[in-house]
Amino acid sequence: MNLFEIKNLKKHYEVKKGLFAKPTTIKAVNDISFEVKKGEILSIVGESGCGKSTTAKLLMTIEEPTSGAIFFEGRDITKFSEKELQEYRKKVQIIFQDPYSSLNPRWNVGKIIAEPLKLNTDLSDKEIKQKVLEIMKKVGLQEDWYERYPHQFSGGQRQRIGIARALVIEPEVIICDEPVSALDVSIQAQVLNLLLDLQEEFNLTYIFISHDLSVVEHISDRIIVMYFGDIVESNDVASLFENPQHDYTKQLLSAIPTIDF
Repeated sequence: MNLFEIKNLKKHYEVKKGLFAKPTTIKAVNDISFEVKKGEILSIVGESGCGKSTTAKLLMTIEEPTSGAIFFEGRDITKFSEKELQEYRKKVQIIFQDPYSSLNPRWNVGKIIAEPLKLNTDLSDKEIKQKVLEIMKKVGLQEDWYERYPHQFSGGQRQRIGIARALVIEPEVIICDEPVSALDVSIQAQVLNLLLDLQEEFNLTYIFISHDLSVVEHISDRIIVMYFGDIVESNDVASLFENPQHDYTKQLLSAIPTIDF
């Protein structure tokens, strides 16, 4: 079953480099189409500027598309009313790249994680706190950290706070926008394993954005490779790694570090 069906999606920006200069069109996303199956981990991979994060913002309705359609559960979200968008955003959450800048430094952990519940549910304060404490435990945060602030945590711990915030409202889909790129390699593995455990426990669908094929190799079901706003290759993980078809995919694979003994 397809949860998402993206059809001929485009996002173009008009950029003026001078007062009297003619605007230049930047094709951040250029007529892409793909599907996301329920329960799978689909990774979108490419270098900075390829359009992968813009695609994530379009799916999150942070950006509006220039043209095209984004079908979620058979309905085009680009035509949703504000009320319908609010319901959609309950089902689709995002984890951001930088776990520090995405957290309000003036709020404690409890308030940060509780915010989606306060905005989208009618739960009492007591019920909200109980739910926050439960999700903190799920992501490996101690209950007595509830009153602490983001600056008191390591990068990996802050990303766990971001994961808890995305998960607390019980979404169907989590878009992971470079969620481990700012972390040390050893911490990356811990966070990736956590995401896999949570996906299985909560039957989640992930759209995983990354510039690094080595990061997504062991967690993805399928991989889409983007290059200058276009999808240049799409395949299951084994086929893409064993028999890449596009030259750009081959370049990304050749850039993966190897250790010779």
